[in-house]
Amino acid sequence: MEEWWIGVCNGCHEPSLVRNNGDVIFPEPLPSPTDPLIPEDLAADLDEAKKCFSTSCYRACAAMARRVVQMACICKGAKKERLVDQVSELAHAGVITKDIEEWATVVRWIGNDAAHPGKESVKEEDAEDCLKLAEQFLHVLFVTPAIAKARRAAKGK
Repeated sequence: MEEWWIGVCNGCHEPSLVRNNGDVIFPEPLPSPTDPLIPEDLAADLDEAKKCFSTSCYRACAAMARRVVQMACICKGAKKERLVDQVSELAHAGVITKDIEEWATVVRWIGNDAAHPGKESVKEEDAEDCLKLAEQFLHVLFVTPAIAKARRAAKGK
């Protein structure tokens, strides 16, 4: 027996029609909102990666996530040309930790596979992980420092 119900989308806060336990949702759910503390150009590319993922365009999602990481490196002062070198440059400068360098490296690997012919295919799980890592990379570089700065300012320190 099918059961239909109306819910409210967590992203856009508009009504959604759902069958059973979420088998069919109309309209398709929108990606989660990007934090407004992320710079606008990076947020636009991250949003595009999220839209690609939500429409099962996993290769495009991974390529956009890789682009986001590279743009973030450039925004944080990386001068080298290749992403592998830019990530290493930020790690050596202390802008990112070794763990975060590893996140960026994983995004780079999956994104490279997505962007270059003859490489491994990008599966849903690969794209989802790549997208999560890229978004967390932006949170570490932009969102968390902005929150800490605002709290320090509020405390007058």
